[in-house]
Amino acid sequence: MSIILGIVVGATLQYLFSRFLEERKHKRLLQTEAYADFLRGVAEATHLGLEVNENQVHARIADARARIGLYGSPNVVRLLADFEKAGNAIISEKQHKAFVLLIQAMRGDKKVDNADLELVLLGSGEARPANKGMQRTRN
Repeated sequence: MSIILGIVVGATLQYLFSRFLEERKHKRLLQTEAYADFLRGVAEATHLGLEVNENQVHARIADARARIGLYGSPNVVRLLADFEKAGNAIISEKQHKAFVLLIQAMRGDKKVDNADLELVLLGSGEARPANKGMQRTRN
């Protein structure tokens, strides 16, 4: 009898653990997709003059922001709100910093220096786009 009980308990624990891991993996996937879609939208908004439908870009950004609100970590949601408060654009130095901090939080680690990440994301000072298209993404 104790062997059967042990098998049942073991199987139940394995099922619960597997389910927990799958749910966690699924949430992480949804979170990553929302982050990537937001970044893709920001990149498109930066280059609005290049045969891109502006309304579609803003709709995609709004959708990604909503999903970040649902699935994002508390820190990412707070930093996205800070980015929105800073003007929802990447024009001023304050906005650059808010954007880089947001992306650093999306990464989920501190293995990349903020200055290096800013250079990769925004380029050097002369090469930075004006990014006027991001200003209209509020809904």
